[in-house]
Amino acid sequence: MAKNEVKEVAKEEEKTNIIEDTKEEKTEEEEVMKKEEKAEEKEEIKKEEEVESKTTETKEEEVPERVYTIPLRDAYNQPWSKRSRKAVRIVKEFLSRHTKRDIKLGGDVNQEIWKRGMKHPPRRIRVRVKGDVANLMK
Repeated sequence: MAKNEVKEVAKEEEKTNIIEDTKEEKTEEEEVMKKEEKAEEKEEIKKEEEVESKTTETKEEEVPERVYTIPLRDAYNQPWSKRSRKAVRIVKEFLSRHTKRDIKLGGDVNQEIWKRGMKHPPRRIRVRVKGDVANLMK
């Protein structure tokens, strides 16, 4: 009986060895598949970056911008209760005069003018204007 038991143990060991070998083969195959997938993902990312870089280059060329320093000293010729409102009007008039379109001020510009209250708007303000070449005067 001992010989039979030894044979059975040997058979079981062979089965476990076969199972382990197949597991190792599967893991090797999975590693190769993962490497291939990573390589494909890297290629896709490179392609996307190339496309994005091309589009950003064209976008930068299409949207010129200018920085204007707008004097607001004329707002101080108004009564103190109307100075900030006059400053907003001065900014709109200045930008409509220097660009060929109607201007809508952003919240940041309005907030900067009104930051110190109605009585004391800034003496000058710097504004960055973005737009088409046809709309900006040279």
